Amino acid sequence: MHWLGRGRWWAGLLGAVLWVGCNGGEAPETRPAIEDPSPPPKEQPGDDTPPPPDDEDPPPEEEEPPPDDEDPPPEEEEPDSGTPDSGTGEDPPPPPPDAGTPDGGSGHPGGDNVPPNSKDWRFLGAAQGAPREVLGITMDEGGNLWVAGGEDGLCLLRPDASTFRCYTLADGLKPWAPWKGKDPLPEKRYLKVTAVTGGPEGTVWVGYQGQLNCESEFYKAPGELEDPAIFKSGDADRVELKDDGTLRVVHYDIHSPAHSVPGYGHREKLCSVNRIVWDKQRNSLWFASNHGLAWGEPDYEGAETCSDPEILAANQWVYIEKDAAGNEVGRETRQRCKFGVMEHVHPAIAMNDSTSEDSRLAGDVWGVAVRPDGDVWMGTHIRTSRFKIMTNAFGHVGTGAPWNFEVARKQTEEKKHRANRIDLWPDAVAEPQIPTREQRKDDVVSDLVLMPDGTVWISSFAWGLAKLSDAGVVTGYYLDGTSDRFVSSLERDSRDGSLWIGHRWGRGLMRMHTEGDFVSHNSVLGNLAGRPVWDIQVVGSGDSRKVLVAFSAYRDATGTIVHPGAIGIYTGR
Repeated sequence: MHWLGRGRWWAGLLGAVLWVGCNGGEAPETRPAIEDPSPPPKEQPGDDTPPPPDDEDPPPEEEEPPPDDEDPPPEEEEPDSGTPDSGTGEDPPPPPPDAGTPDGGSGHPGGDNVPPNSKDWRFLGAAQGAPREVLGITMDEGGNLWVAGGEDGLCLLRPDASTFRCYTLADGLKPWAPWKGKDPLPEKRYLKVTAVTGGPEGTVWVGYQGQLNCESEFYKAPGELEDPAIFKSGDADRVELKDDGTLRVVHYDIHSPAHSVPGYGHREKLCSVNRIVWDKQRNSLWFASNHGLAWGEPDYEGAETCSDPEILAANQWVYIEKDAAGNEVGRETRQRCKFGVMEHVHPAIAMNDSTSEDSRLAGDVWGVAVRPDGDVWMGTHIRTSRFKIMTNAFGHVGTGAPWNFEVARKQTEEKKHRANRIDLWPDAVAEPQIPTREQRKDDVVSDLVLMPDGTVWISSFAWGLAKLSDAGVVTGYYLDGTSDRFVSSLERDSRDGSLWIGHRWGRGLMRMHTEGDFVSHNSVLGNLAGRPVWDIQVVGSGDSRKVLVAFSAYRDATGTIVHPGAIGIYTGR
């Protein structure tokens, strides 16, 4: 779906995924038409539709940012010195238009807001060997800095190193899986690292982008040949750094083999991973992917089944064989947790032109947060839902193991549970009514953050911020203005509970200390303020915490990188 991925991303986001028989059959998948790919016009009052797809990064109503000689802002700026020097020897270029504090509020004078200060920032870019594209950023528990570097691979900066080392296919990364015991066409391999999350010292989990149409390749019409080099592409790896600097790699083939899911044969739908969340307390991984949310075993070693006996016990099911008259003639115990994963769940809605109850609309999962009780908030293209993996009434109470995946899935997807499918930016009609395309206002969720009081902040690629109560009720909207609403990443600051907000188109990086009051950091970011911010992660706590920011590349209309990305590390208060 996104092999051009975080480049020509609107085509995938606006064409919400349509699947037929997702939970009870194997009919081929189709997609609705995508709107005119011309550049978006200036927004008119009352226009509440997302911009149509475009080829790449330029923010609407803005010019291409000036050249910056491929380097991030220097680290030696004086406090509050304004836009950093571009390194050209000329006067520093101005930030992108409207790059200051948005209309949502300038902050309380003398209040809790912390003004931006260049001394609090460190930037790493081409001079340190960083990848051209920065799509994700994390740190493991040993202090190793890891970057999802797109086609440049997985890049590492050790605590005692001054330059990055980037790992690719030649180093063992595996954005593919075998098919029927064979290696599918090595010449068709495609590497694009899109997500990374830190674990124990020297360990990270890495997500990949699958090849074009990987989601639909397995479901071709009878008589058409499927290409395993496409439908087995993407997914994720568990990567361990060895003492000699090489990698040990174990691949997660995110799929359901034959008869592992009730009512299903073999299933291959999830291939591109957008974000990964590690729930250390419950020894769980969550893969936010192109077609839904999947669970993963963090210490998976490559076996056919999962290793945790409690996981296996909670997710086995009984297949009952019946004869033509409906009489039971046999039964067999089967297992859902296979190859270290269980997939998938998505808060889908019915299609307006469907004749089947199994025809649904949903889309990519980008927002994931684990609640204290172990349930998982997930935000998607169409709806947001609480996946009740730990609080449903079936499973192993008190074991710390995820409960039955299938029972929890039904509490998100079945018609009677429509209250658990939250329409953040409401369509013109609500379930059980079925919206037409014109009546839909797709949420296009980009990220979400759980706060200590149980509230959830959710961002949209198109509509700004929404605040959700612990009970799943929307209580407020912010950053919904013409320029501010294209939000691509969120993170809670463990130091003070403030919210970091990254934008897709030209608004750079903001911080919200108190609700509704925003401080822009663009004055100290220089040209990086015009870069897409795909990922923000916070590591540590108190005065030692670090805010890691992924400033991605700027591409021209052909998809060519013309200004590389960079890494920002914030250590201020």
